[in-house]
Amino acid sequence: MHEVSLQQTINDYITGDEIELTTYEDIRQALAKILVQEKGYPRENIFPKVELKLDIAEPGKKPFTITIDFIVKDQDKPIMLLAFCAGEVSSYVRQYISLARLFEPPIPLVLVTDTNDARLVRTSDKKVLAQGFHSIPTWSELRKLCSNLPEIPPLAQEKKQKETRLAYAFFSLTEGNCSGR
Repeated sequence: MHEVSLQQTINDYITGDEIELTTYEDIRQALAKILVQEKGYPRENIFPKVELKLDIAEPGKKPFTITIDFIVKDQDKPIMLLAFCAGEVSSYVRQYISLARLFEPPIPLVLVTDTNDARLVRTSDKKVLAQGFHSIPTWSELRKLCSNLPEIPPLAQEKKQKETRLAYAFFSLTEGNCSGR
């Protein structure tokens, strides 16, 4: 199922801004409420709908823009990329790891959920740290987890190109679905 506009607007739970209501937006809003109300995340540390442009360096091609559901920051540093997907969670993890690696500095954790299942994954080595919807860490758990992770160095240019192409391949296949709008 692709994300479709419902021709209405709602107020974003995190920012308060008026945004377009889509078939997936109610899920994003519910995830935002879970992060704040149940998991204790400060609203000001959650950044919804972060865009990342992938420049695949092909003549005549415009950069491909991916909208990421949420980036969670601590002290202005991105620490977790959170994405909703409509499908088998494990099949979406690798594409979000690619995106997390493209940030400078790379985002150390990726959480992908379909609201029934979730995977919390370490970006550096793709290790699944937790599985199931309970794997969404509380704010204090997330901060503690990140304090024990080694800093990920920025990607070398060749590796960055490979991750960009990998992300482009995955997201161009699912454009309009989940976060690949």
